[in-house]
Amino acid sequence: MNEHEQPAFWPAQGNLHQGRVFVLKEDVIFTVLAQEGGIAWMHARHPHSGGSFIIATAVSDEEEERATRLLKNEFTLRDVLQDSWAIRAVASTQYRGRFALVYAPFAFELLAGRAGRAISGIARFIEMAIQICIPLRQMQLQDLIDGDIKPGTIFVRQDATCRLGSFGLSSSLSDAITQTRLPVSGGTPAYMSPEHTTRTQRPVDGRSDLYSLGMVLYELLTGRLPFELGEDDRSNWAHYHIASAPLAPDAIRPDVPGMLSTIILKLLEKNPDNRYQTVDGLIADLRRCQATLTCEGEIVAFTPGQQDRTPAIHLADSLFATHPQANDVIAAFERVGQSLVPELVTIGGPSGIGKSSIIATALKTLQQRTVLLAVGKVDQFSPSLPYGVLSSAFRTLTLHLLGLPAEDVAKWKIRLSRALEGHEALAVSLVPELGLLLESKPRFSADTFSIDARARFSHMVLALVKTFASQGCPLVLVLDDLQWSDAASLQTLKYLLMNCGAVPLLVVAAHRDISAVSDAALQALLASLPEAAQNVSEIVPQALSVKAVARWLATVFRTRSAATTDLATLIHEKTGGNPLFVHEFFRRIVDDGLVVHNKYQDKWHYDLQAIRARHYTENLVTLVLEQLEDLPDETRRLLGSIACLGGTGEMEMICRVVGMSMAEMRYALHPAVMAQLIVLTEKKYAFTHDRVQEAAFALLERHEKSHIHLTTASLLADAARQAAGNELLFRAVHHVTAALDSIQPAPQRQMFRELSLLAARRAKRSGDYLSALGYIQTARALGNAGTVSDFMLDIEEAGCEFALGHLERTRELCDAILGCPGGLTEKALAANLLVEVYIRQSDSRLALEAALCWLGIFGIQISRYPEDADCDEAWALFCNRTADAPQNLFAQLSRMDNPETEAVMNLLYSASICASFICPRLHFLLLCRMMHLTLDHGITGASTTAMAWFGVLIGHRYAEYRLGFQYGTLARELVNRHGYDAFEAKTLLPLDQLSVWTQPLSFTIECAKACFTSAVTHGDMTMACFAACHQVINFLSRGDHLDGVLTSIDRGLAFVRKTHFQDVETILMVQRGYVEFLRTPVIGTWTASQVLPEALLPASPEQAPEKNATMLFWYWLYRGMAHFTCGEYADAQADLEMAGWYAWSAPGHIHLLDYHLYSALALSRQLTPETFSANHRRSIHAHYDKIALWARINPGTFADKEALIYAEIVRLDGMNSIALEQYEKAVRLSREGGFNPINALAHELAGRFALACGYPTASDAHFRGSIAAWGRAGAQAKVRQLEQDFPHLLASGQASAYDTVAFAQNETIRDLQSVIKASRALSEEINLERLIENLMTILLERAGAQRGLLLRVSESLIPEIEASAWTSTEGVRVRILKDVPTATDLPLSVLAAVIRTGQEIRTGRPEEFHPFSQDPYLVTSGAAVMCVPMFKQARLVGVLYLENRLMPEVFTAEHSRVVSLLGAQAAVSLETARLYAELLAENIQRRRVEKELRSSQTSLMLGEQISHTGSWRWELEQDLMFVSEEYARILGLPEQQKMISMAEFLTFVHEDDYARISAIVTRSVRDGLSMRAEFRVKRTDGSTRYILGIGDPVGVGSEVNEYYGIITDITSQRAAEDAMRVAQADLARVSRATTVGQLTSSIAHEINQPLMSIVSNAGASLRWLNREPARLDKVREGLEEIAAEGARAGEIIRSIQSLTRKQDPTFSRIDMHYLIHHIITLSRSELEQRHISVDYLLKAQDSFITGDSVQIQQVLLNLVMNAVEAMAEVKDRASTITLSTANADGKVIVEIADTGSGIEPERLEQIFDSFYSTKAQGMGMGMGLTISASIIERHCGKLSARRREPYGTVFAFALPQAAQEG
Repeated sequence: MNEHEQPAFWPAQGNLHQGRVFVLKEDVIFTVLAQEGGIAWMHARHPHSGGSFIIATAVSDEEEERATRLLKNEFTLRDVLQDSWAIRAVASTQYRGRFALVYAPFAFELLAGRAGRAISGIARFIEMAIQICIPLRQMQLQDLIDGDIKPGTIFVRQDATCRLGSFGLSSSLSDAITQTRLPVSGGTPAYMSPEHTTRTQRPVDGRSDLYSLGMVLYELLTGRLPFELGEDDRSNWAHYHIASAPLAPDAIRPDVPGMLSTIILKLLEKNPDNRYQTVDGLIADLRRCQATLTCEGEIVAFTPGQQDRTPAIHLADSLFATHPQANDVIAAFERVGQSLVPELVTIGGPSGIGKSSIIATALKTLQQRTVLLAVGKVDQFSPSLPYGVLSSAFRTLTLHLLGLPAEDVAKWKIRLSRALEGHEALAVSLVPELGLLLESKPRFSADTFSIDARARFSHMVLALVKTFASQGCPLVLVLDDLQWSDAASLQTLKYLLMNCGAVPLLVVAAHRDISAVSDAALQALLASLPEAAQNVSEIVPQALSVKAVARWLATVFRTRSAATTDLATLIHEKTGGNPLFVHEFFRRIVDDGLVVHNKYQDKWHYDLQAIRARHYTENLVTLVLEQLEDLPDETRRLLGSIACLGGTGEMEMICRVVGMSMAEMRYALHPAVMAQLIVLTEKKYAFTHDRVQEAAFALLERHEKSHIHLTTASLLADAARQAAGNELLFRAVHHVTAALDSIQPAPQRQMFRELSLLAARRAKRSGDYLSALGYIQTARALGNAGTVSDFMLDIEEAGCEFALGHLERTRELCDAILGCPGGLTEKALAANLLVEVYIRQSDSRLALEAALCWLGIFGIQISRYPEDADCDEAWALFCNRTADAPQNLFAQLSRMDNPETEAVMNLLYSASICASFICPRLHFLLLCRMMHLTLDHGITGASTTAMAWFGVLIGHRYAEYRLGFQYGTLARELVNRHGYDAFEAKTLLPLDQLSVWTQPLSFTIECAKACFTSAVTHGDMTMACFAACHQVINFLSRGDHLDGVLTSIDRGLAFVRKTHFQDVETILMVQRGYVEFLRTPVIGTWTASQVLPEALLPASPEQAPEKNATMLFWYWLYRGMAHFTCGEYADAQADLEMAGWYAWSAPGHIHLLDYHLYSALALSRQLTPETFSANHRRSIHAHYDKIALWARINPGTFADKEALIYAEIVRLDGMNSIALEQYEKAVRLSREGGFNPINALAHELAGRFALACGYPTASDAHFRGSIAAWGRAGAQAKVRQLEQDFPHLLASGQASAYDTVAFAQNETIRDLQSVIKASRALSEEINLERLIENLMTILLERAGAQRGLLLRVSESLIPEIEASAWTSTEGVRVRILKDVPTATDLPLSVLAAVIRTGQEIRTGRPEEFHPFSQDPYLVTSGAAVMCVPMFKQARLVGVLYLENRLMPEVFTAEHSRVVSLLGAQAAVSLETARLYAELLAENIQRRRVEKELRSSQTSLMLGEQISHTGSWRWELEQDLMFVSEEYARILGLPEQQKMISMAEFLTFVHEDDYARISAIVTRSVRDGLSMRAEFRVKRTDGSTRYILGIGDPVGVGSEVNEYYGIITDITSQRAAEDAMRVAQADLARVSRATTVGQLTSSIAHEINQPLMSIVSNAGASLRWLNREPARLDKVREGLEEIAAEGARAGEIIRSIQSLTRKQDPTFSRIDMHYLIHHIITLSRSELEQRHISVDYLLKAQDSFITGDSVQIQQVLLNLVMNAVEAMAEVKDRASTITLSTANADGKVIVEIADTGSGIEPERLEQIFDSFYSTKAQGMGMGMGLTISASIIERHCGKLSARRREPYGTVFAFALPQAAQEG
């Protein structure tokens, strides 16, 4: 298709221009091409002619309002767009009732079709990038900002060149274009720049488009966007543009050259200053890449942006970043640190000279030293704040201290508490945060009021300073702008300098020149500061030199400094080299167009002559004025004379006034020119500053001034009369006013009086009523002379006062005029004005009476109360006179030439206006009289107005709407033809009402707008007020968006209130209430019961039945409409019936349509086919017939309303199919006409009808349509109601991040929306981990943070990191952790200060000073941070920490408010989630415990059965014992019995145990003791069981009310114990036998000895008997020996028998020494065989014990044999057994030690266990030591073992000594 082909059916070539509306034909075929951001692009083709074009229109009803704004904005730019680079609309049209743009056909290919996949070759990509840049360059050359660069707005031609489209969001630097732009905001989230998101403080400019272009190029190069976000994150694109650094393209696509990647990343810089500044710079770099691209795909590296330039709108903010004179401050700091002597550094100079720059530069350096910094700046606008500068300085320092580690804070607490003791309250009053560092509570000491308060305060500050300043860490106190300081601060500072002594203190005081300080006391104080200090150094900031200015200009102009010397010299002259003024002056001359940048040539041009004529900057005036005093007297007087004439003027006029030639003038003024007081050009002069003019004027004496003024006035007077403009006239009268005292001759006074009146009338005509009143006062002051009478001045003054709204003053003047002699014309003017005053005061009746009264005086008699018949007669008479061609008759009339008749006509018009509010019939008759007078005497201005209102009334009374409109248009034509400009508004207002019935509403609206504009222009404030009201009425009738209507109402109210027109204000307030009612959604039931309060009602009709009828009509009408809209039909009907009583007062008004429409619908909605009666039909038809008539005349406006009422009528008639057709017709017609409220009503009523008929699908469709239509109208309250009634219809439609979307109206609303959304998300989440993830994600995205931490703060104020979050290119990532914060996680000083103060802390750019500038984390990271405390019920529970390193300025006060709100919500939600988590854990634990308990109960029952133990609970009061099953089994109770009393239980106790058990129970209960006893019970089966019973008391306090316990059946245990005792005895016996067995040889040896002795003695005795004589004495000895040895052998045998025999133990008094000797005797042979020696250490004085001899011998024997065995393997040393005894503590201690191998320490505890043995053989079962230990225990002792050093083992036991015998 040829791109330039014109559609065949378009209008002829050349007719389609100036945005003319293009009408679509019905047979056009449309094909959708694309859809983007709510706008659809469609190709349109005419089937017959083959012509085609393209249109863009809203894609749906929901998008219509916003899309229309975008399209209209684009249409306003059509004149600055060019077809070569833009898709330019050529016309506008309507498509299905929606606004649409028409474009010439073109090849429709969007770059979006190529997005999402990378361009294959690097060379192809670079070429495509250049082609995309070219149209953007052209756009920027037109000073346009696109605002929505993305693939969806870039069109690619067939030749690969590109054009831009979709300019709805575009803006211009041109004011003319900006003013016509509709308010619309938004953008495409995926492509918008950081500043476009409105999250930063930077404005959107051309560099924002370059960022968006970078996004597009990144996508084309890599096939993806820089941030790969998930579906959930796409609504938060703005966050990633601010806080996420994009991946380099070459990291994604390896073949991308690094240089190209660098260029793309430069486009995507967060800070606009770091991006490319212009498209030209980008194109230059791309072309360089293109030229140097090698075959291998490499590009030679270079510095990007070298050919870029900085446009004038992006000038640098300062001339130098660091000030060289800051080194003087650093030098002073070094001196203070070394000498410990305080020093004062003063920095003085004018504003802008660089004082603050010196301070900022010095602070940057000082922050890196060991120093305490206290920085304060005086607020110029809070000078009365006492000690304000000291407070701000010490607060910064205190915050710094509060951020130190805990141990440092503790030290500072001690130091400050000691130093400020007794001054705590004063210190805290100065620095509130000090309260956190003082250990004692602030208090006032007893002598607070006994000494001077200021001295006390100064002493406190001194103590504070001395505490802060310490050796090695000086205190630097920086105080800026001291010229604004309060006197108290300066006096304290002076005291400090005088009395601080030798402390390392540096005070830096910056202020303006002391001479410039206006307050003398402050001036003296500032001057005395250096005198008070011990050491002083003064820094005077130096102004810039011409060379420095030239160098700066060279950087701006991108040229050599030599080329800018001329401009630099001139700027230096104008500014004195002051850096601030240089910058401001340059910016001003750029803004004024005196320095211009040629974008095409990239060169700067400036006009030196024009710049030289400019004023000086304000701050140099003082210096210049001082030069006045040095001028010659002649020059000074001449300057004064010139000053009388004005700040600028003509040189020729000066020469004429002062009577000098031009050459003489220039010569006399030369000194002033050289002093730069005045600038002279060839024809003009100009003072260099207003204050120079004022000072020169002050040099003249009063009489000199008057003379000059008079001369000037005379010279100007003649010229002023002939001049077309007003300037000369007003200047002349100004001089007349100034020279009043000097004007003497009567002719001169008369001439000036006429001149003054002329000036008053001209000023009045231009709307400058105050100046007009001033000129009138000048005229009065000149006396009543000549043709200008006071009467004329009164009339003019009354008109001005009326225009200013001074109604009482106007009435006084009119009464005076009417009461004085005068002509009829003037009287009529005054009467007319008086009537206007009454109307404005809302007293229409009085106004009418006054008008009729004066008309009677002028000979016009009209009946006060006419009848309808009188009106009909007058109408018939007029029709007869005008026949059928009224236009021709009136059009031929000439202007009326009789001023008296014209005055009467004006009065008649005023009377008619009053009558319109009171009596419509009288109104009609007055207009008829005016029409006849016009036909009789000719046309006047009032005739035109009467004609227009006559058209309104004949339409209303006689349905002659078309004829009425003809009269209205004729009236407007006559106004234009005859130049009746003052009456233009008066004809436009009735034409507004007339056009409703025959013309589209757009015509009506234009009439009302034109009426308002004309009325304001001509000072007709009454008409302007009416027009403001009518505009709102028209907007509501058309169904415009209520936001726009509300804006119109507010503007109207602001205007009307200035004019004091109460009636119109009331109507506007009623309208406002109605609009707000529809706009504002409510929670709960939506009702109109309170929509318009009674207070809005005017006076009741009883008091003034006619006075307020119109207002009452509007009041009841709007109230009825409100009731109807929210479905309260009965209330609506009642209110509309009230409105009907006053409908007569609004003849021909469009609101009659609303009255009839809503009256009919309110009645029909209450009826059903069953209740529809004939009376109802008549009532509805009374309204329907009116609308049907209007629909026949003007179907475009009324047909939809007729169809809607007709649908209701046939619905009630039961004709459902016809009703559906009529509803559909009403929906279609209202949609085509753009009547959104009617469309919404039609959809709603159709939906309810379809629902009633059983068609839910159709019903849903209609209700959706209704919701959409109400949304288009902005009626959110109605939308909310329908959504609540039909929640299933809610749509979750969400715009893509790649579409153009709307923003909230402002940042506050968006913040509120995000807070509400976030709060909902936080409050709905109960899982702690998910809640933390949601919170951190929301916070990072809303605040624009790169990274964040959530810290929990314990009750002891110890922080712990709970979560960490960071922004990556894939989205926000959150990690849950438990960690202690360290210096690498965040600035600990900030965290500590937030925890200690509970205040939020926010830092900005790294270069800006703040209390935490020295924190290592902030110094190294360069991050901006925001740290916000989280409180729950006034308790600090957590801290939110956020940071951003990419855009340090991102954290604003608005962000902190949002974060604080979210933090407060989060604190509650987190605590709730934690409690929930704890509760969940507790429930899990409880369920586990319950499960375990159930298991335990089962186990208990099994355990009870297995252990034969039963449980019991005894309630003492009731004497009931609740027992378990096992308890019952033990006692032998019946199976089902679970309770038993204590008395019953005692009956089971064995009779032998009863007394004991009963006593135990009684005593335990009495004393509240535990009980335990063993006893027997006799069961019912007769068996006896042994029982162990235990019970513990339970109660409150000392009162015991129940017992818990158990009983255990120990019968089997007892039997087992008896068996065990028998077994143990047997085992002991066996053990003894075994031991004895081991001693067999030894025992045999012992027995053999006495046997051998017996044998030997028996032999000897026999031999002695055989000898002769027998030696009987020897035989006796032998026999005695035999008897002794036999006894000895028997004893040995008996002892062995006792060791081995089974017998019960018998305790007796035995000697341990004897037993030891006896056992050794038994073992002697064994010991001798093994070469073991025995040592006795028997030292016990008392060796007797009580015990069983056999068992003790067993122990001794076992221990001796163990010792023998232990030494069996010993070869290298002697084997010895040592037996020792001793007494201690009433015991006999026995030890048996050996020298064997010993026992390992870890086995010493095990050797007494059963079956444990250390021997390979022996007792075999390892029971010897176990038995021995149990024997010793039964003898109340304990057997133990220990190592013997250096080797061996010692066994020991101690037994109680036996009692002494006797």
